[in-house]
Amino acid sequence: MRLTLCLAFLSCLALAACGYVPLAKSGADDPLRYDAAKVARADRIAVFIPGALSSVNVFDGSQNWEDAGYARAFYRYPGLDGMAVDHHVDPPTAAARIAEFANRYPDKDVALIGYSTGGLIALEAAADITKGRQVHVAAMSTAVEYAGGFGTIGRGARDILGAVIATKSLRKADIWKHYWSGLLFGPEALKDPALEAPLEQKIAEGERIYVKLDPQIAIAHALALPGWELPEDLDLTGVETAFFIGLNDPVFSVRQTTTFAAQIGGVPVYGYPGQGHLLFFTRPDVFRDMLQFAQGEDPLAP
Repeated sequence: MRLTLCLAFLSCLALAACGYVPLAKSGADDPLRYDAAKVARADRIAVFIPGALSSVNVFDGSQNWEDAGYARAFYRYPGLDGMAVDHHVDPPTAAARIAEFANRYPDKDVALIGYSTGGLIALEAAADITKGRQVHVAAMSTAVEYAGGFGTIGRGARDILGAVIATKSLRKADIWKHYWSGLLFGPEALKDPALEAPLEQKIAEGERIYVKLDPQIAIAHALALPGWELPEDLDLTGVETAFFIGLNDPVFSVRQTTTFAAQIGGVPVYGYPGQGHLLFFTRPDVFRDMLQFAQGEDPLAP
């Protein structure tokens, strides 16, 4: 996943240098998937927004939100979850569609749950949701502006190169364990004897959530991300926001995240020790914690 993302970013930079933008900002199909009858009946709406290169399946652990009175909606990306590759991911366009959907129901409280890139989209969407009801943003392993810039790309390249050196191979099957372990529990996971058993299990399980993307899909997801920043006039007044992160996240570091949290108003950051970027996979209880936050409770209470 991270290797694909790094290569996609490099491809996007090359395309940008050539002035080449192959796809539109929106496609023929509505990217939001939801049950209209459930939305009409519910008192609350929860919109789940995945990260680049991610299916909405990363939110499978959120089913208990419906038990709490939320109707769930899911934002889909090109090439995944039944969507055609007829557009590229454009965060402002995605945010506008989500806000428009939420604004159809001005009497319903709204929670926006974003994973990675979806965290930034959730923030931009929240600013455009009409006031007068509760709006919460729970961002898991949130991205930061400019896709983390050279810091994120550098760490990714370092970890992939380390995997290549350790395995003496360029084959994905050989280096999988090394770079996947970093996404799961952090770059030092392979050196921790206590993680040996859970790491082997999670690496084996990870094959079923690993999304094998062709270059066109990867570029469609990553094309707009390196240059994207939140609007300077972003107004999050009245929006309750919190970040939920792994403290060993190799994609967006704790420093990057806490700096970003301060930049948008000092939102709380809840950290999970010993965890990497894939909290939805290694700590599915994060969905319970985010639900508690959306309900105004202590996210990390037992």
